[in-house]
Amino acid sequence: MADIFTPKKRSWVMSRIRGTNTKIDLQMNEILKGLGFAYSMYPKMKGNPDFILEEQRIAIFCDGDFWHGYNYQKKKKPSKKYWRDKIETNMERDTRITRKLRREGWSVLRFWEHDIEKRTGVCIDRIIGKILEK
Repeated sequence: MADIFTPKKRSWVMSRIRGTNTKIDLQMNEILKGLGFAYSMYPKMKGNPDFILEEQRIAIFCDGDFWHGYNYQKKKKPSKKYWRDKIETNMERDTRITRKLRREGWSVLRFWEHDIEKRTGVCIDRIIGKILEK
């Protein structure tokens, strides 16, 4: 199926998709506030994590299910090559960034959109567990 938008219109539509202050980022912000540890949102650092707990050297990423390929290998792939390439590139970048941050001494936590929205307790447990490891 052909794209229903012109390339110019598609570019405009895509430019409206937020990368910051998304619903899941704001939910994670509330989770971290509730835990009471010092953290930064959208720190200026390599890899662009959504949050860091600098004292504990923990980087937190909030990954959207579609954009970051949740269960990608088991699900039906998007029919458009553009979208498959986009998602696969995001997945490769996520892996590369995670490895790089870990080599630099950071612990990396990645949370899926559906977990942040529906399994908040699991997210809290993972964050606390990582803090206690430190």
